[in-house]
Amino acid sequence: MKTAVTNDTTLTGSALGRSITDLHREIVAAVDAAHDGQLIDLDIVGLRITVLCDALASAGKDAAAGWVAELRDLSTALAVLDTILRKQNVSVQLNIEHLRKHLVPTE
Repeated sequence: MKTAVTNDTTLTGSALGRSITDLHREIVAAVDAAHDGQLIDLDIVGLRITVLCDALASAGKDAAAGWVAELRDLSTALAVLDTILRKQNVSVQLNIEHLRKHLVPTE
């Protein structure tokens, strides 16, 4: 997945903007790693999402409204990661079932 994070100075100029940008990059890296078959540590991503949600809530509705496009990009990246991980989970489950059939043949 290619990142579409902007280098706009208003986005990167605030801590909230940097947090959104960094999280987006981290999710894109997780998508790339998942495509390569690597394990993904979702605990860290989940924690960063929680912290970002708290920061957005604290910033207020007007401040959060300025980040709508970036947050949509973040949501899209999360949806892609979710899809990839679900597909991999199905694949693993099918492999396990296939191995079980070979290890314990039915009579």
